[in-house]
Amino acid sequence: MLKKSTLLLAFAISVFALEIPKNHIVSTSWLDKNIDDKNLVVIDTRSTKAYKKSHIKGAVNYPKKVWFRGKLGNIPKLQNSMQQVQDMLQNAGVTEKSLILFYSAGTKNKDFADAVSGIWNLWLYGMQNSVLLNGGFAKWVSEKKSVTAKLPKIAKSDIELDSFDKSIVASLYDINEAMYDDNIQITDARVSKFYTGIDKKKSLVRHGRIPTAKLTPVIRYTKKTESYFELISAKEAKKTLYNSGYGVELDKPLITYCNTGHKARGLWFVAKFLVGMKNVKVFDGSMVEYSRTNLPIETGEPME
Repeated sequence: MLKKSTLLLAFAISVFALEIPKNHIVSTSWLDKNIDDKNLVVIDTRSTKAYKKSHIKGAVNYPKKVWFRGKLGNIPKLQNSMQQVQDMLQNAGVTEKSLILFYSAGTKNKDFADAVSGIWNLWLYGMQNSVLLNGGFAKWVSEKKSVTAKLPKIAKSDIELDSFDKSIVASLYDINEAMYDDNIQITDARVSKFYTGIDKKKSLVRHGRIPTAKLTPVIRYTKKTESYFELISAKEAKKTLYNSGYGVELDKPLITYCNTGHKARGLWFVAKFLVGMKNVKVFDGSMVEYSRTNLPIETGEPME
């Protein structure tokens, strides 16, 4: 079995070889420079249709939807199981020395979370040697860098996983505890119509927000440049997240949620890597799970 220490060693080797930034965000120039590195595995999280039309050379296609295959009772779209992630890594040819780069379409202000969903699933099972391509496929194409429709030939690996990082995932119990603890923050990564409860989303049994949650839409952390969306700077992200004291305090633990965990994973990445917060978790069941309980829900504008 691949032990956690081995994973950490592999991570250290990859960092030295491929110069992974501390924030786990790489540019198109970085990818262009390293695209032929034998230890680089590229994963395209766009739709299969878009991938087959054209993609970055060597990329394996694992669309957004395949990172939400977990289920608990009637709660769908949770994190993948260890076995599911392990199978995906093996089929992508990932080894102990691999660096895994994820990219999304880059055409919408929230689709970076498609790639982050893959990164978060890997971190959950001890694989920390992954990065996000800033600007996604759209930026790559806008710079007239090479694309292909040719499917890569992948040699299946035998990598195995055996660790679980509970420090990045929050349970319903954690949420219930956080509601009554001033030192644990809860943030809602959705837009205001969901936060105030005026949406009509059918997957939610009840509508509104978790009490004490602060509104922090994940779409605030990208900006459009020409034909693609990139993450804002670390300085801008800190300012936006803190929101003059009405948002998140950067030195306290944070739990993110949305409807299904998609945007929450995106906000996890922003808070942990772009902003540099130390303790950030995703409530992956999010409102789909919470709305099915008898726990309190708030609607309308917050009183404070």
